[in-house]
Amino acid sequence: MSDSAMQISQVHPPRSRRLLKLILLAAAVVALVALGGWFNPAFLTPENGLAILRAAAMSGIVAMGATFITISGRFFSLALGQTAMFAGVFMAVLMAQGLPFGLAVAVMLLAVVAIGAVQGAIISMGANPIITTLGAGALLAGLAGLTTGGRNIAIESAVVEWIGNGRILGVPTQTWAFLVSVAVAWWVINKTRFGRETILIGANRATAGASGLNVSRITILVFIIASLAAAMMGVFEAAQFSKARVAGFGAVDFDVIAAVLIGGTAIQGGKGSPFRAALGAVFIATLQNYMLLLAWSSGVRTLITGAFIVLIVAGFHIAGRRKGA
Repeated sequence: MSDSAMQISQVHPPRSRRLLKLILLAAAVVALVALGGWFNPAFLTPENGLAILRAAAMSGIVAMGATFITISGRFFSLALGQTAMFAGVFMAVLMAQGLPFGLAVAVMLLAVVAIGAVQGAIISMGANPIITTLGAGALLAGLAGLTTGGRNIAIESAVVEWIGNGRILGVPTQTWAFLVSVAVAWWVINKTRFGRETILIGANRATAGASGLNVSRITILVFIIASLAAAMMGVFEAAQFSKARVAGFGAVDFDVIAAVLIGGTAIQGGKGSPFRAALGAVFIATLQNYMLLLAWSSGVRTLITGAFIVLIVAGFHIAGRRKGA
């Protein structure tokens, strides 16, 4: 076994510890559903369950991409909500100019790849990820606002309408896309060399560089992946309402970060699971749905969500210490 392979194996926590985190998070989701249904029977209706899954899918798809950034040791991106908004607006503008849906999406994805690559390249040169992505998000929001004049862009397309509101076997298209993204993210992180290198870089960047890994290349790729995940959300968001909105994405970054943290991904990098991040997205969507049914204000919802983040992350930390983490 090579030195790098040995180092990669060493950064994986024991299976029992990973399983414990998954069980704790799954139990938290089940408990939340049970309590919500006990106090409000409308919470457990099939239609409301599908609404929760649709909401979880929208932030969960982006969380799959953000997981790569966090595992690589680059903290978070604060431009993912604006990237989603920009992707939807850019696609809608291209379609309004006469481009068919497929070509408009292809051009938009090329632009999003460039956006992610530039951020990754700047960060790989030593720039702070939070400041860099915050600035990138502001630039994207400003560009979208200037292009549209702050107005929503209508989209007239049967294909787009089906993507946003269609159902396969009774399940929304967004939910199917979410499941596929979870499976792909898990496979990439656990079964590919790129995934193992991403973990090693997050666990110890200096060691990874000394082992001959191209840290800059990995950094650029993880930001491209996260940007593409955000673009997917932007397409679904625009398709769901048959219009690209230039507002309403302010909470995306918060929901994504919450899903990643609640999923137990180590903020310092080197450890994380797409499955747990997906459960984190489901937990956040379930909690927010129940609070919406209670007609609580956005301030109260944010306060309670933040409190749950602190409690669950603290619980993971305490459980990890008891297991000898």
